Amino acid sequence: MRSSYTKVGVAAKLLTVGSETVPVYGDDESGWSVDPGDLYPATPVAYRFRSVDELYFALLNLKLCPEGRA
Repeated sequence: MRSSYTKVGVAAKLLTVGSETVPVYGDDESGWSVDPGDLYPATPVAYRFRSVDELYFALLNLKLCPEGRA
Protein backbone atom coordinates (compact mmCIF):
# COMPACT_ATOMS: atom_id res chain seq x y z
CA MET A 1 0.00 0.00 0.00
CA ARG A 2 1.50 3.30 -1.04
CA SER A 3 1.08 6.44 0.99
CA SER A 4 -0.16 9.52 -0.80
CA TYR A 5 2.27 11.64 1.22
CA THR A 6 5.92 12.09 0.45
CA LYS A 7 8.40 11.94 3.27
CA VAL A 8 8.99 15.27 4.96
CA GLY A 9 12.28 16.01 6.69
CA VAL A 10 11.66 17.39 10.17
CA ALA A 11 13.90 18.45 12.99
CA ALA A 12 13.81 16.24 16.08
CA LYS A 13 14.58 17.12 19.67
CA LEU A 14 14.53 15.17 22.91
CA LEU A 15 12.55 16.62 25.82
CA THR A 16 12.97 15.29 29.33
CA VAL A 17 9.71 15.34 31.27
CA GLY A 18 10.25 13.95 34.76
CA SER A 19 12.08 10.66 34.31
CA GLU A 20 10.97 10.17 30.69
CA THR A 21 12.71 11.38 27.54
CA VAL A 22 10.28 12.06 24.71
CA PRO A 23 11.18 12.73 21.05
CA VAL A 24 9.42 15.81 19.63
CA TYR A 25 9.40 17.01 16.06
CA GLY A 26 9.13 20.34 14.27
CA ASP A 27 10.36 23.90 14.53
CA ASP A 28 9.08 27.30 15.59
CA GLU A 29 7.86 28.04 12.07
CA SER A 30 5.77 24.93 11.36
CA GLY A 31 4.91 23.99 14.96
CA TRP A 32 5.78 21.11 17.29
CA SER A 33 4.34 17.63 17.79
CA VAL A 34 5.18 14.24 19.29
CA ASP A 35 4.05 12.69 15.98
CA PRO A 36 6.09 13.64 12.90
CA GLY A 37 3.03 12.86 10.74
CA ASP A 38 1.35 15.97 12.17
CA LEU A 39 3.86 18.12 10.30
CA TYR A 40 2.70 17.26 6.77
CA PRO A 41 1.49 20.38 4.94
CA ALA A 42 -2.00 18.85 4.55
CA THR A 43 -2.40 18.36 8.32
CA PRO A 44 -4.27 21.22 10.01
CA VAL A 45 -2.15 23.50 12.17
CA ALA A 46 -4.58 22.85 15.05
CA TYR A 47 -2.82 19.50 15.61
CA ARG A 48 0.50 21.22 16.39
CA PHE A 49 1.80 23.17 19.35
CA ARG A 50 3.00 26.71 18.61
CA SER A 51 6.18 26.41 20.69
CA VAL A 52 8.29 23.69 22.22
CA ASP A 53 7.50 25.20 25.64
CA GLU A 54 3.76 24.77 25.06
CA LEU A 55 4.34 21.12 24.10
CA TYR A 56 6.56 20.59 27.16
CA PHE A 57 3.88 21.85 29.54
CA ALA A 58 1.21 19.72 27.83
CA LEU A 59 3.41 16.64 28.35
CA LEU A 60 4.11 17.69 31.94
CA ASN A 61 0.37 18.06 32.59
CA LEU A 62 -0.23 14.54 31.25
CA LYS A 63 2.51 13.17 33.47
CA LEU A 64 1.36 14.89 36.67
CA CYS A 65 -2.41 14.35 36.40
CA PRO A 66 -4.01 11.10 37.52
CA GLU A 67 -4.85 8.78 34.66
CA GLY A 68 -8.03 9.82 32.85
CA ARG A 69 -8.09 13.37 34.27
CA ALA A 70 -5.65 15.32 32.06
